[in-house]
Amino acid sequence: LAARRTFDSLFRPGSLGVISDAVGLLVLALGSVPINTNLSYYASLWALCVIVNVLLMVPLLLSVLPKPRDAGVRHGLMRRTLGVLGQRVAGKGTAKGILIISVLLYLIGGYGSSLVEIGDSRPGSPLLYPDHEFNVSARAISERFPGSEELYVIVRSDKRGGLKRPEVLAALSDFQNHMALDPGLGAMKGLPDLLRQVNRLLHNDDLRWYRMPNDGLTIGGLMFAYMASSPIPGALNEFVSPEESDANMVFYYKDRKGSTVRRAIQMAKNWIVEHGAEVEGLRFHLAGGTVGVTAAINEAVFETNRLVIPLVLGFIFLFVMVFYSSFHAGWLIFVAMSFATVLSYAYMGVRGIGLNINTVLMIAVGIGVGIDYSIYIMDRVREEMGRVGDLPIAVARAIGTTGLAVCVTAGALVLGVILWVFMSDLRFQAEAALMLIVMLGLNFVAALLLVPAWIILFRPKFIIGGKKRRLNYDENGSNACR
Repeated sequence: LAARRTFDSLFRPGSLGVISDAVGLLVLALGSVPINTNLSYYASLWALCVIVNVLLMVPLLLSVLPKPRDAGVRHGLMRRTLGVLGQRVAGKGTAKGILIISVLLYLIGGYGSSLVEIGDSRPGSPLLYPDHEFNVSARAISERFPGSEELYVIVRSDKRGGLKRPEVLAALSDFQNHMALDPGLGAMKGLPDLLRQVNRLLHNDDLRWYRMPNDGLTIGGLMFAYMASSPIPGALNEFVSPEESDANMVFYYKDRKGSTVRRAIQMAKNWIVEHGAEVEGLRFHLAGGTVGVTAAINEAVFETNRLVIPLVLGFIFLFVMVFYSSFHAGWLIFVAMSFATVLSYAYMGVRGIGLNINTVLMIAVGIGVGIDYSIYIMDRVREEMGRVGDLPIAVARAIGTTGLAVCVTAGALVLGVILWVFMSDLRFQAEAALMLIVMLGLNFVAALLLVPAWIILFRPKFIIGGKKRRLNYDENGSNACR
């Protein structure tokens, strides 16, 4: 009988929660990061299977398994604590205080969110901890040498041998001078530097000849002299293509932090917009090397975050609104989701965790998984309201009963990933696990405090307007399976 009642009361809100999970995961496929796209397909299918594995199979198994002994005695301390919490939250004074604190946290979270950096916030490999041997070595190399992070800029002329034109080399030299203004730049290498150096060496190392020739024939002669003097075939290949129409310009940076990468790419783009079209037939193409690839990844992460997170919030809002046939129901869940999301971004900003392909994934997953708690609490308040007809009592009973299931579920999920934080040698795994824990914790707080407080103060019609439902609860309205 308990299993049948559990299925009857839990299947509808449980299905809504599972669908919310699946949507939060599936929307990741709309981003531009292929690894997250593949993961979203797998994870969303896994989430939908919960409808069969949990909502159907668990009540069936409980109906045939032996009756558990002392089922009502367990979790005594937690039940008493939740009972006291439910009584407090059901009071209007406490509810007002919770909402005022929530608004203040929203404002603080909005400021903290502005501190989040797109990309890596620390130098070295984002996969490893700062004290890892690789990152320690990378810092030592950057301190003693020009830098190990490379940015490649390809310059292309529309004519064979077009790079020998003096105006082309003057443009390349001007571009290098512009990029040299970046404080994060350690060194650079390009055809203009090579030609100046060869020109100087051919004139008895006279510094007065460390300049660019004014005619194409002399430039071609300097390039030939360099190739002829080198014992290695193709000595010019690292600077120009064999057709002398494409040039590779290399810029060495000390790190590839988000700020460094963004500044480097923006400086290159600014010069190209202002001066890139001054030389006819010359085009600049961005960007290769570790800095260029990181810039592309950061742009993809930014676009994915800007697209995926609003869609996750929007779809869950829409599903809840349709499910309960109430705009207020969707809005209440949206408030709970946005509360956890804003504070999660603030946590990232304060801790210096950059927004990358791992943290974007965890935020979307955390929204989808964590919002179940608010859905269950809201639905239980609605159910209790239909039974007792008194909103404070309904809220107190919902927290005292369904709140226990929320605590156990949140604790189980946290315990499932918390070991990654302390035991993983990979920084990105630890940060991803920590982000998921933070999201689950914030959604847990929103479900037990923010959602009931909102219901107490604003008395949504979809909750207080329902008809009483005869569900044959015991005197305390416990429905412990729920």
